[in-house]
Amino acid sequence: MLPAGVTIPMTPFTVDILIPIWNRPVETRNCLVTLMETTPSARLILIDNGSDRETERLLEEFSEILGERALFLKTSANQGFVRAVNRSLAQVEAPYAVVMQNTTLVTRGWLEPMVELADSRPDAGIIVPRLELEDGQGRRPKAAPPAGPVTEVSHGSFAASMVRRELVERQGGFDEELDGGPWCLRDYSRRAFRNGFLTLALDGAVVTYAEEVPLGSVARREETVRRSAETCRARWGREDAFCIYFPKDAEPEAVHGKLDVILRGARMGQCFTLILHPGLHKSLMETGHAPLHSNIALAPLPRFFATGEIRKIIGKLASVRGDTVTVAGVDGLSIPGVEGGQVLQLACG
Repeated sequence: MLPAGVTIPMTPFTVDILIPIWNRPVETRNCLVTLMETTPSARLILIDNGSDRETERLLEEFSEILGERALFLKTSANQGFVRAVNRSLAQVEAPYAVVMQNTTLVTRGWLEPMVELADSRPDAGIIVPRLELEDGQGRRPKAAPPAGPVTEVSHGSFAASMVRRELVERQGGFDEELDGGPWCLRDYSRRAFRNGFLTLALDGAVVTYAEEVPLGSVARREETVRRSAETCRARWGREDAFCIYFPKDAEPEAVHGKLDVILRGARMGQCFTLILHPGLHKSLMETGHAPLHSNIALAPLPRFFATGEIRKIIGKLASVRGDTVTVAGVDGLSIPGVEGGQVLQLACG
């Protein structure tokens, strides 16, 4: 039966929600119920990925209840999550598609901010809500908070991500030869950027998800990840890490220009930490240059004893990633507290 108060609208669908399903009937039912309760303007594309009979009956029941609000696809065997996603992407008719796992729970108001952002930003190819890991108690997510800042991120998530249909039509689906996880998602966002689209995260839309149970042997999964990483590096280059120091007297306008170079690198997976004196940090915040991207971190310095803080920041970064490269943001600069004085310069080409 339909949950109390839920009706099926006779209006065109603005979003198709794609959910590959392989067993886990309890989680699947919870996922579908929250979608029915909160997302009346969406059509659900349910992909039965070779589930057992209990889950299959559940999906048949939901499909019958939903009527035109559901498209039910079936396979005789588990073809894999990414392949199921690609199959369902070919059935998308709405302007936007949301890819979602069947362990994801949504709350009222989760989808509307994403659609509004996509409508207002033609360059938004992939939009990621705020993802909160399920607490193990089966609790539903909290109500969506007020719309927060929009930040670029390195890639989407299969827990929940919205994809613009125009992007899918231009570049196709996800690479089924990759790991079905972070490297697959990185590759899709890199291709999106090449095609003129960005990957954005929206804090004002919240969903809760549970970790997927890994399948296959550990050795086979590790080999798939290793191979996927090599493939992505061959396609898109290394994802290096840089620590960039800007001096106290750096002109804000000059720094703003170099941020374009940094942002291009961040969109290709490189990580940056910008060490900034208080005045420059304040200028970037006031001119809307932060936050720019999840791969760009700002490290403001104190007004006094800055040299010791510079050493501390660089040392901490080196302990996390030993290959972090220290870079001068201004030509001919020696960084206080860095042994050897002169370091690499930040190219602006």
